[in-house]
Amino acid sequence: MQRQRLLEAARSLDTGTVARTVRELMDDHGVAEVWTRVCVPALHHVTGDVAVEHALSQGVAHGLDLVSAPRHDDIRTNHVLLACAPREAHSLPLRALAAALFERRIGTFLLGAEVPWSALRAAVHRTVPGTAIVWSQQPGTADPATLLALAARFPGTRFAVAGPGWDPAPAGLPHLASIEDAVSACVPVAAGRPPDADW
Repeated sequence: MQRQRLLEAARSLDTGTVARTVRELMDDHGVAEVWTRVCVPALHHVTGDVAVEHALSQGVAHGLDLVSAPRHDDIRTNHVLLACAPREAHSLPLRALAAALFERRIGTFLLGAEVPWSALRAAVHRTVPGTAIVWSQQPGTADPATLLALAARFPGTRFAVAGPGWDPAPAGLPHLASIEDAVSACVPVAAGRPPDADW
């Protein structure tokens, strides 16, 4: 039923209704649940229909912004850095994670899509995040050796990977398999408590 509301609006190329629906659902049920149970299946359902896929993606992105915006003034600080690997254009999952973290009053610094390694290195150096998560949707955009070398330069930041492109995950780095895993991984670090052994 909820997914159908999104799909009907997307098929009408009505991004405003998609955004409002996402915001209402997330206000009622939480970001992680709606992202996992409604948004992701809907996005998979429209794959191949470019116009509908774009309308749905844009509407979901705007809905996530609407959910996050009121919380920007009520966060601890920028604890978590989120970035896509170089040449990786799929940043919507990281926007969902940012919104889910804002729900917990945990701030993020979202670099977005196609972040060069040099830019990620500079951002980690400048912001000193407790956690840095790098998303890769496709294996061709993942570069385990470069990420491991980057992580070794910043032992004070906990690096992790997310997305199906990291398969297998770089040795020694957690692979966050779901938005719930990612939120759980970030909460202890951002709250100043020792992280769990497993992400």
